Amino acid sequence: MHSGSCYTITTQHQPQEHRDPRYAGQYPGYHPAACQICPGRGTAAGGFTGNRQGDGHFAPLAEDLAAHGIATVRLDFAGCGDSTEPYANYTLANMAADVDSVIGYMQATYGTGKTALVGHSMGGRLASLYPQLGQYPVTALALWSPANGTGLQGLEFLSIDNFAAVEELAARADAEGSVAAWGVELSAAYIDGMRDSDPNAALQESGLPVLLTYSGNERILSDTTQTETKAAVESLPDGQVVLDLFVNGDHNYTSEDSATNTQLDADLRQVTVDFLTSHLQ
Repeated sequence: MHSGSCYTITTQHQPQEHRDPRYAGQYPGYHPAACQICPGRGTAAGGFTGNRQGDGHFAPLAEDLAAHGIATVRLDFAGCGDSTEPYANYTLANMAADVDSVIGYMQATYGTGKTALVGHSMGGRLASLYPQLGQYPVTALALWSPANGTGLQGLEFLSIDNFAAVEELAARADAEGSVAAWGVELSAAYIDGMRDSDPNAALQESGLPVLLTYSGNERILSDTTQTETKAAVESLPDGQVVLDLFVNGDHNYTSEDSATNTQLDADLRQVTVDFLTSHLQ
């Protein structure tokens, strides 16, 4: 996954652009709030870090949401995109704190109300965990291909065919304070946060409305992770799982075929907009 971002609604009467280099957004004049967080990983070639562009999905989604009165803010987490923080600060706790800061700022500055989270891949894991880790209540969660394996299974993408290699990396991080993987340094704090977290249990504990999507060609997420996450969402009173629209996509909801790529993007945005508007308005 390539993306790290956060969306929020404001009460501004005219769209504005946030000029902090870590943030981007549009703010129409409504009170509900939606926050999208996507600290991400991409394909093996793309690397573990991400940015707020979201493989081209985020900006068009922001426009779609703005048309429904939902303003958006997208942020880069530590070490990603325009962030000047070291990647060593890329931890679940720090990312949750970043989301706290954004939601708090938007509420204090623009008087936003309801908040929903939308997360892709590792961002989906963070969105799932936010009701436990974060300071602010949220109304709904939309998860695009979340990396929701329990504990260190959430790092299975580092070596999808050999989980023992993932465990070895984690042990090295514990011993040395960090470990190199996918071209970045993963801190022991990040590894610890992954080891101690159970996002699907957090989803069930929250009881929130949840939208879940997975593509037909995830490759870097195991069938076990996908099956367990689907079961967790389907157990919720307002859980919605959408798979059929994305059978021809990859983990980033893209395709080498131009027409398919366009349709994947349109469908992903549409199901997300439908979900968010139904729970925020």
